[in-house]
Amino acid sequence: GAYLHCIFASFMGMEAAVHELSHGTVFRTRWLNEFFYRIFAFLTWNSYLHFKESHRRHHQFTYFRGLDREQQSDPIAVRWFHVVSWFTIDYMKIRKLLWTNLNHAVGNTDVDFFFWCPLLSREDIKTRKLISWARIMIVGHILLAALFIWQGLWILLLLVTFAPFCATFLSHATGILQHAGMQGDVPDWRVNSHVVRLGPVMGYLYWHMNYHTDHHMYASVPFYNLRRLHKEIEWDLPKPLPGLLSGVRHVIRVRKKQESDPDYRWVPEFPEGATPPSAARNPSTIALAASSSEAVTL
Repeated sequence: GAYLHCIFASFMGMEAAVHELSHGTVFRTRWLNEFFYRIFAFLTWNSYLHFKESHRRHHQFTYFRGLDREQQSDPIAVRWFHVVSWFTIDYMKIRKLLWTNLNHAVGNTDVDFFFWCPLLSREDIKTRKLISWARIMIVGHILLAALFIWQGLWILLLLVTFAPFCATFLSHATGILQHAGMQGDVPDWRVNSHVVRLGPVMGYLYWHMNYHTDHHMYASVPFYNLRRLHKEIEWDLPKPLPGLLSGVRHVIRVRKKQESDPDYRWVPEFPEGATPPSAARNPSTIALAASSSEAVTL
C-alpha cells in the first residue's frame, strides 16, 4: 500500500496536479488554483514560483536550445542504475528537489532545479520569494516530520515527507513521452510534442496530459477538455503513439539511434491533408507528412 501511494504521490502530485494548477485552469476562481497549487507544490517539494516561471518559458520556447530550461532536445544518457532508482529511491530527484531547496533556503540560488543553470538572477526581485518559499517548505517538512516521530507515526515519514522520491517510474515514463526524441529549435509543437493514446483510467489519473501536443498548442484549454479538443483538431495532428509501454519502447529505440547519430530526431507521421510540419533544425531528419517513412508501428 505504501509503495502504491509513493507511485501516485510522484506521478499525480507533480506530473498532473502541480503542472495543471500552475496553468490556473483547474478551478474557475484564481485563489482556489493558487491555494491548491501551493499545497501540492509543498507536498512534492516543488517551488511554486520557480516552476511557474520556468514552465511559462517552456511553453514559449518549447525545445529551443538555451531558452527552454525544462526540456533538453539533445539526447540525455539514461543508465541502468537510473532505471533501478526509479523503482526504488530516486536519488537524482532528491538532488533535483531536496538539495536545490536546501541551497535556496540558505540563499544559494545559483543551484537550480533544471540543468543546474540559474533561472533567475540574484538581483531579480522574485529571487527573494524563491528563497522565502524554500525556507517555508524546509521548516514545514521538518515540523511535520518531528510531529510524526513524536506521535510514533513513522509510516507518515514515507507517505508525506519522502513519498515524492520513491517509486518514481510512472512519473518518468510519462515525462519522457512528452517531448523525448523529437525536434528541437522548431516553431511547430506538432513535431516537438507527443500525443499518446491512454486508456480512460490512466488518462484520467494523468489529467489528460497525454494530449501533450494539444496542450502546448492551446495551453489555456483546461485539462478536462483536452480530449474533446483533440477530436476537433486531430486531422492536423500526427498519429499518436499507441500506448504507454509502446511509447516507452519507441523512445528507447530513438535513443539507441541517437547514440550512433546524435543529430537524429524522430519525425511523426501526419495524416493526409494535414498542414506540412515546419522545417527542422536538421533538414535531413525531417520529411513532409505525405512522404514520411517514420510511421508509428509499435
